[in-house]
Amino acid sequence: MIKTDEEKQKRKKEGKWDPLAEKFSRRERIQLLHVLLEDIYQSSIAEACDVTHQAVSNWVRRDGYCPSNKSTVYLLKLGQRVNPKATARIVRKGIKKYLDELEKIGIEI
Repeated sequence: MIKTDEEKQKRKKEGKWDPLAEKFSRRERIQLLHVLLEDIYQSSIAEACDVTHQAVSNWVRRDGYCPSNKSTVYLLKLGQRVNPKATARIVRKGIKKYLDELEKIGIEI
């Protein structure tokens, strides 16, 4: 698959969100993937994440495999278009987990 310079620049710019994606656990990434699989094919997810359909299959079927930070950003964007309510629920649950952890160590936000 050959990318144009414009597509490469877009991907590079989107990569700035990778640090945000680092906060998502493997479980949250897989939950998001399953939400997407309710409505779209693995091959479409693979294309959106710029990975092979086999990579997506591994994420679904094999322990120890999960979307990279870059792929997680694309999954979040795709989730917002395909199923925004379920995507928001997964994100909010993750945020609550981090807020609870901060509270345990005496930091209230």
